[in-house]
Formats: sequence, structure tokens, C-alpha cells
Amino acid sequence: MMGNYELFILGSLGLLTFVVVTLAIIWKKTFRSMQGMIISMFFGMNVGLTAGVLLGVTYQGNLYFSTILSMAIGVLAGALCGFCFGILSVLEGVMAGLMGGMMGAMLGEMINVHESINLIQIFLFLSISTIFVIVILKTPQKSKIKNKRWLLKPLLLSFFIAVYIIAGNLLVEGNEKLMNSELQHSGHSSAINKTEEFNQNNQVVAMETAEMKYSKNEITVEKNKPVTLALTNLDEVEHDIEIRTSNFSMIKGSNHNHGGNKDMLHLHAAPEKTETLTFTLTESGIYEFYCTIPGHEELGMIGRFIVS
Repeated sequence: MMGNYELFILGSLGLLTFVVVTLAIIWKKTFRSMQGMIISMFFGMNVGLTAGVLLGVTYQGNLYFSTILSMAIGVLAGALCGFCFGILSVLEGVMAGLMGGMMGAMLGEMINVHESINLIQIFLFLSISTIFVIVILKTPQKSKIKNKRWLLKPLLLSFFIAVYIIAGNLLVEGNEKLMNSELQHSGHSSAINKTEEFNQNNQVVAMETAEMKYSKNEITVEKNKPVTLALTNLDEVEHDIEIRTSNFSMIKGSNHNHGGNKDMLHLHAAPEKTETLTFTLTESGIYEFYCTIPGHEELGMIGRFIVS
């Protein structure tokens, strides 16, 4: 699911593509064929990497979709830039965007949200640096510096770029905090409403997922007594919880609980949703639970079910 941060980055890439293509059209007569290929490759690669990391972490668990979408964005940016310089530049931009989108999506799939923000900022800055590359390449090699005022232009541009990225991130962070607060409140209310229907003999376990973590890493329940597990997903990616054991009796499941498998308990929750599962564990022991979405277990989404 797209949030404010994702829309901010994608909107920035769209605006940057418009600026780069406009500059390329205005100054295309001053560039040689090789220079046009360099600009197209540089821009297509960095846009593909930026979009790839962003979409890879946004759609973790669906690498195919994030890869296709990232490659499409990188190819489009590289092709539009290369179109201003000729067919060779188009091919260079397309292949660079294709490669950048694919590598970025794979990287985004393997890292967590906080790590991705730093990489996205770096790749976004490199994408914006295409403007510097265009200005440098259009300047004649034998041109002389008449005064030091020319330093003001790159310094001012760098300042505005830094302010833009920082201001955008601050705005997004404020909106994310407000959204997470509302989601936590609604998540608690939803979990309470869903568990009120069960009687007092049930053991109710309320579990939340936020920022790629379970709210509880160790859960203790009694055997031969019904357990109601309520999983509230506060993240913008899918999560689940799977308990590997055959010593259980299913009472009530959800649409995604894999009830047909007798060797596991599985509960899946879509982004910003709450799902419940009711079962009875029939043997004492310690059972491991974890998130089966690719990469989530490695990020620490794992814990223990202790049955006494």
C-alpha cells in the first residue's frame, strides 16, 4: 500500500524527469552522442535504483510485482531522457533503467524500512545530480572562469536540493506518526471487538505487528484450553504468524489460516487489518512461531509459544 513517503519519492522522480528532459531538449545541440549516452545511462540507472528500493520495501513478499514496476519506471525515465539525444542514447537509458530497477527491487526486498530510507535518499540525490552532470557536460572544455560568482549556482542548487529532501521527509514523518497513532488506536479497538464474542474460558492473545516486529516474542498459554489469537497488522505490508506443531485442535479459523495443513497453525493479516484464530494446544512444550513472508523472519519476526 502506498503511503505519503512513497508518493513523495515517486512524485519527486516524476518532477525530476520532467526537468531533466526539458534541459536535455534545450541544450541537446551542445552535446555529442557519447555525452548523451552518459547522461541517459546515469539518469536511468539512478531512477531505477531509487524506485526499486522504494517499491521493493513497500511490497516486500511480492518481489515479482515490485521488480516489474521498478523496471518500468527506470526504463521510462531512461528512454525519455535518451530520446532527446538519439537511438543509441535511448538504448543506453533503457538498459540502465532496466538494470537499476531490477537491482533496486531485490535490495529493497532484503532490507527493513529504516535502512531503506537512507538508501532511497542517497539514490534520489544521485538522480537529482543528473542536473549537475548536464550542466558540466554542456560547458566547453576550454572555457575560462571569469569570476567566482559561478560557484553560487551549484551551491544554491545543492542547498535547495537538501532543503527539499529534508522538508519532505519531515512532513512525511509527521504524517506517518499521526497515521500510526490512529492505526494503533483502531487496531486495539478492532482486536477488542473481535475478542468480546468469546467467553471467559478462552485465553486471548492480542498480537500486533509494527515496523517489522511482533509486539510479543514470548507467549505462555495452558494446554487443553481454547486460545484465541488476534493478529493486528499495523504495517503497510502483509504479515502472518505460523506455529509449527501438529498437537492442536482447530476451533475457529480465518480465510487465510491454512486449516488444511495438520502440521501447522497459520494466521495471515493484510496491511492495516486484524484477523483471529481460535484453537486448542493439546501437548505441553515450546513451539516456535515466525512470519513466513520472505525476509521477515531474518528481520526478527520470530518468537516462542510456551504451552504449560
